[in-house]
Amino acid sequence: MSETPDGITGAIDRAVDYIQGHGGPFQLARLSALFAALPPKSRDDGPSHIPAAPAINQNSDGGWPARWSEGASSLDATCFLLDRLSDFTAPPPAVDIPAAIAFLGSAQLDDGTWREGPSHRTPDWLMPGSAAARVYLTANCARTLVIHHGDHAAIERAAQALEWSLDPLGRLPGPLVAHWLAARVFRAVALDLAARRALDVVGRSFDKLDATDLAGFGSNMTRGDRWTRRIAARLVVLQEGDGSWRDEDGEPSVDVSVTACRVLLRA
Repeated sequence: MSETPDGITGAIDRAVDYIQGHGGPFQLARLSALFAALPPKSRDDGPSHIPAAPAINQNSDGGWPARWSEGASSLDATCFLLDRLSDFTAPPPAVDIPAAIAFLGSAQLDDGTWREGPSHRTPDWLMPGSAAARVYLTANCARTLVIHHGDHAAIERAAQALEWSLDPLGRLPGPLVAHWLAARVFRAVALDLAARRALDVVGRSFDKLDATDLAGFGSNMTRGDRWTRRIAARLVVLQEGDGSWRDEDGEPSVDVSVTACRVLLRA
């Protein structure tokens, strides 16, 4: 990692020590995959682990369940795991990526959007009929199709629906996370102005983002991008003394720490 900017190298080293001491098989395999994917000139020996599947089993329809979904496949949970699986060049055993992508594709509505299936336990922020939930899920599902090279026509329909949802100030009727997810989708279909408008909204709240937000935001920026460098610098500041980063509940998180490493390695 000799070419990594000063400060980031130390943060990565501390994070690796923390993850190796606290991570499970899937998290350790993700970390190994991140180092294996580095360009040859910046790659070091890094940690090495055999690819391991997520702890949650994939359903027969290709999706994964959420904690609240009583075993049924959830769009949000499936996007979350597909994001983590994107770190691997080859998927771990027992994971069927094409089936997961097909699950997402089959759930897209005619207007290009997505919504979670009905359940009495669906959390408010994913509730069908909510404009915020529709925008967030549409941005998340479409972004997942982008990173896994899904159907381009489906991505275009989603991008159009998201662009129509932008107000004159570039805001979407959804949470801040929807803006950086949507920006990734806009860039994939050359809607660069829409992407810049969405990122301007994020920029106005940048100093309020926690480590979980920053790791997610940075995962949607390109290697060496000015946003990636800015996010990486902020993650270095927010790193705990033990090498971890805290999750949205304020607890040290191996998962967030691995995803933060993803961003630092791209800076």
